[in-house]
Amino acid sequence: MLRKLLGRVDDGRFGRALAGMQAGWKWKCRMRQAGLVEGFVRHGSKEYMVVIEQRGRCGIARCGCEDAIKRGVLCKHVAFAAMSELGLAAAARSAHRQLPEL
Repeated sequence: MLRKLLGRVDDGRFGRALAGMQAGWKWKCRMRQAGLVEGFVRHGSKEYMVVIEQRGRCGIARCGCEDAIKRGVLCKHVAFAAMSELGLAAAARSAHRQLPEL
């Protein structure tokens, strides 16, 4: 669902979310349940609440930033939160794999 949601983020906002990763933005998950992720994206002194819910195959997302509220788009904060959650899931899947000794 998160990958499909990311596919709906326009290129400019997706690029700004990637730049946010380089700039040290933080994702603080407050709640993670089946089909629901809620938390905060923090960069500098700014903090935005992001909610991502699974509805249908693509899911829906909300953010408290002006871009999302006024324009009704999937913003860079939603993209950043989705990428962060995908990264955490990939790390958890890989954590159990032990590298063989050489």
